[in-house]
Amino acid sequence: MRRFGSYLTALAAAGLIGFFLGFIVGFREWAPAWLTLSLLKSVRTGAVAWLIGIALSPALGFVLSRRHPSSATSSRRAGRVIARAALITLGLAPAILWLPGLGHIGEMRKAAAIGRRPGDHRPNLVLITIDAQRADYLGAYGSSRGLTPNLDAFARDATRYDCAYASSPWTLTSLAALFTSLPPSGAGLKTPHQKTGAWYRPAAKLPEDRALLSELLQRAGYATAADLTNVFLESDRGWTRGFDYYRNEGGADGTNSDNAIARTLTRNGLAWLTLNWRQPYFLWLHYLDPHCPYSSPDTPEALRARYPEHWVARRDRWYYGIRNAPAKEQALFKQFCRDMYAEEVRYADKWVGELLRGLKARGMYDDSLIVITADHGEELFDRGGMDHGHSLHEEVLHVPLLVKWPKGVAADRVVTHTVPMRFIAGTLLQLAKAPALNGANQALPMRNSQAASEVYSEGLLYGTERTALTTDKYKIVYHPYEGSGNDQFEVYDRSSDRRERHNLASTNAASDLRHHLRALTEGADRTAAQVTSDPTVGALNISDDAKRRMRSLGYLGK
Repeated sequence: MRRFGSYLTALAAAGLIGFFLGFIVGFREWAPAWLTLSLLKSVRTGAVAWLIGIALSPALGFVLSRRHPSSATSSRRAGRVIARAALITLGLAPAILWLPGLGHIGEMRKAAAIGRRPGDHRPNLVLITIDAQRADYLGAYGSSRGLTPNLDAFARDATRYDCAYASSPWTLTSLAALFTSLPPSGAGLKTPHQKTGAWYRPAAKLPEDRALLSELLQRAGYATAADLTNVFLESDRGWTRGFDYYRNEGGADGTNSDNAIARTLTRNGLAWLTLNWRQPYFLWLHYLDPHCPYSSPDTPEALRARYPEHWVARRDRWYYGIRNAPAKEQALFKQFCRDMYAEEVRYADKWVGELLRGLKARGMYDDSLIVITADHGEELFDRGGMDHGHSLHEEVLHVPLLVKWPKGVAADRVVTHTVPMRFIAGTLLQLAKAPALNGANQALPMRNSQAASEVYSEGLLYGTERTALTTDKYKIVYHPYEGSGNDQFEVYDRSSDRRERHNLASTNAASDLRHHLRALTEGADRTAAQVTSDPTVGALNISDDAKRRMRSLGYLGK
């Protein structure tokens, strides 16, 4: 009996010591940005170490059983019995972590599973979106500025899509199209029969009857996480659906609301990769740089010194002041914005490069699908204005799209066909062997031999609404509430006029496409009427803090 007690005591002691040592080891990877995941990781490590301690306990039990019994008093013996009982209780308590069906404790056990299920060879999925990133500022797309060495190196590993276009010229509607595989009107963000940007009110949120990419990936067995920076991607707008872990560094979900920069996002993304032990996974990172105001902390002082110290490269500074200033001051401010934007691009590239190096260091690069793109571009006085959301021209709809396929997947190095950015979701879902999203199953073409696509875009944030259609040959911009006949259209020949300087609307060019775009626009109105006929549906109450952050980005004016 004494020998049995010794072995039981050893079992409990070894398990308890193993658990605490394992917990401490797991705690070394603690990340404040992911508190719940950090706790799970520490407890999981402790639970595994507890099992190891239990396995080694017979040796300790043998040592204890060889001890000679002492001649302790009865009171001391009673105290030892109580102490032994407490030790056994504590030492065996971690066993509860391995019991199924106990609510959150059962989830802890589920999280403790290491690696993939047998036979699961699906790739990890990493989506990196860079806010307001123009394609023509990347070396991979022909820029000679030398701003993006990391993205250019990544492009050499990836398929470069030369003609990828966004569905909308601002964040909420563009990324909603990506995550639903539907145009903004189909995604539930368009209120019908409105002529202006009231269609896409600042209070809009994603309706629950439209499935999201993240939800389908989660149901398919992917661990899902997002760390983002943009006030339009806050959790109360519906973006958390389908994510196991979600942060918005520029909103209430994060703690970095006034300094939501690329460094924070990269460090948090790498911390999640270190903590995540369940595979396969889907990680989405949205970098706010180079969104205005342009204020890279790496901007050389010599460059800053060229311009007035009080200048801030925000949209409202231009539209509410400098636009009416003397021509010399206007020219200086335009150059200031272009220089500061370029520094933001350089800064974002630096930290995206750090993320990519982190993926390689963790052995997660080769077997992963990694997509790098932008939600929209940026107008830098190409047509007299700055910012985005004001037009549907090349500089705001053309986005970089680089796709590094998992090892063993063959694709062309460059795809020249026009492709919609919203086809990204179908690509991820096909590789994840998940169902189609909202009835759409289009994926990005992997070969130039595949059929070309067209891109329908809509949703100005400011001014009278317009729509656009981009094909390999033509770009059509439709002004349904302005003018009549040919005056309602802008027509550009993309083969000879990619910068869209020569409007061919007065000719018969692309007459069939004009009718097609008109029909698409009318269909979008009908779809919006079916989705919601009440402009209050899908709206949220914007907090004072959210308004402050929206104002800091220039969305609400002064």
